[in-house]
Amino acid sequence: MNNVALPIGTDKVDIDWKNPQWLEAGLRYRYTDRDTLFFNAGWQDWSAFSENQLAFSGGVLNPVAQLDRNFKDTWHAGVAYAHQTARGSIYSIGFSYDSSPVDDEDRTFDLPMEELFKLSGSYSWETNKNLGYSLGATLYLVGDAPIDQTSQGVRVKGEFDTNAILFLGGTIRYVF
Repeated sequence: MNNVALPIGTDKVDIDWKNPQWLEAGLRYRYTDRDTLFFNAGWQDWSAFSENQLAFSGGVLNPVAQLDRNFKDTWHAGVAYAHQTARGSIYSIGFSYDSSPVDDEDRTFDLPMEELFKLSGSYSWETNKNLGYSLGATLYLVGDAPIDQTSQGVRVKGEFDTNAILFLGGTIRYVF
């Protein structure tokens, strides 16, 4: 634990939390030989991740800090379309939505999560039976995460700049 300031005399920090469980369901509908629709829906148990605990030991005191973020469970849904061209390449586009695990009044600066919109696209092709390529991108629109909370008698109210995150990727596949 280099470069971390711990309470005086502390030689150990234990962090305790429960990771969220989730449930996913998907459906694929091929309505022609070349066109396919995909549907996805799910639920995530963020309320189980709401309480985090830090325990410091090794010093004179063994303090425990517990933080309840008031997370709530979330849901998400998505739809995508894929088309195979006459030349064998495939392109796809998709959209999905994830609800926010926290209300504005419970949002914190260290984890300013809000609802999430995702737009994705990809293109794949083969140059021969053994060699294939694909390129893809996903744009995350994460909103402005408004905050309005009072802690230790100090009120903080505002919002972050609207954020967008772009993920780009590609693959090369060779079949031996």
